[in-house]
Amino acid sequence: MNTKSLIEAENIAYKINENKLFHNLSFSVNKGEALHISGPNGSGKSTLIRIILGITKQTKGTLTHNESNNISYLGHKNALKNYLTVSDNLILLGLNSHEKLNNFLEELALKKYLDVTVANLSFGQQKKLALLRIFLNKSNVIVLDEPFVGLDTYTQNIVESFLINEINLGKALIYTSHINCNIDSKILNLK
Repeated sequence: MNTKSLIEAENIAYKINENKLFHNLSFSVNKGEALHISGPNGSGKSTLIRIILGITKQTKGTLTHNESNNISYLGHKNALKNYLTVSDNLILLGLNSHEKLNNFLEELALKKYLDVTVANLSFGQQKKLALLRIFLNKSNVIVLDEPFVGLDTYTQNIVESFLINEINLGKALIYTSHINCNIDSKILNLK
């Protein structure tokens, strides 16, 4: 693994029972790079994300992480407590005292909903709340599964600009998305 590389995969494969989901995938993600994992539904994008995160083990091949990696992850489910308020979720996520929290609450139009139960928010508002853990991250690798789903154009642009800035700061981004964006990315197409 070279010094710029944060994640390297060599000939990885995954199968469910005897059905190959994907095979012989090789890629690397360096500092300041983005990797867009694309493909149709059921092609293994979320599974590959779980393999990259170490949640699922590949059937074959090797996956290597730089020992300095600190990963910030948001899946396609928002992982929020629906029965708690926005404020309670921020406390639970450890974001309530972050110095930039108020800026993002304002920018994402969430500040007036702090006392609202998450279950009473729209899907887009819930997604914005979940994205705060990415906006307030202290990682060098960001992994996102369908980050733009449920967001209006204004918020998509905020997320896109934020991610481009993070890449320019030398962070790596790995993401899946069916929604087009303007992030300069290497593409790994799972067909």
